[in-house]
Amino acid sequence: MEIIIVFIITYVIYIFIRRAKLQRQTDKFNKLLYVDKSPGKYIAEVDKLLRKLQSDTERNINLIQKTTGLLYAGRFEEVINILTVDIKKIPPNWQPIYYHNLVLSLYLNGETEKGNEYLNEAKEAVKRYEKFDFYKSAIDMMYAVSDYYNGNGESQKQFFEKLSSEGRNDYRIAFGYYFLGKINEIESNHVESELCFNKSKLYGKGSFLENLSVN
Repeated sequence: MEIIIVFIITYVIYIFIRRAKLQRQTDKFNKLLYVDKSPGKYIAEVDKLLRKLQSDTERNINLIQKTTGLLYAGRFEEVINILTVDIKKIPPNWQPIYYHNLVLSLYLNGETEKGNEYLNEAKEAVKRYEKFDFYKSAIDMMYAVSDYYNGNGESQKQFFEKLSSEGRNDYRIAFGYYFLGKINEIESNHVESELCFNKSKLYGKGSFLENLSVN
């Protein structure tokens, strides 16, 4: 009985230490990407993890995290290759981030039909995550960007306006302003479009948006 109690206590301590370590790692990654605005350094840190011995699940999680940095760095083909070739099984609870990074990269890479295919595949996979705010923003982003690339961007104008003012980080805000700029451009609101592109460039510093948003 004493041996079992010692084992349980040891296991609980291990879980606590591991969670604390993962939280520090997540905080470090978030700072590099969203505060320091350095996708390159973020990717380099994830690559350090990928060089370590780890389970298949841990490796797949780290690969998905890497594609977040690659997405903001504008390295869309690398994102697509990792998510469609390197990852054989999506880890539990990572479906929304997996499909978010893949679908956005396909659309931004000019592969609209392929983006539509994976969005259709994603619908059932991400459905149960829509009630969680953290995941919902990523899911809503997929649908909004899809509408834009399929010629229905005007219907998502309100979504992008909200994203540009309430996005959870500067890169999300930059995305909001970028697509607002594109929609206003379609509507021939050229002054408003230019203002949005300039704000996207400002908030998207360090990412592909800094250059893409120049009108």
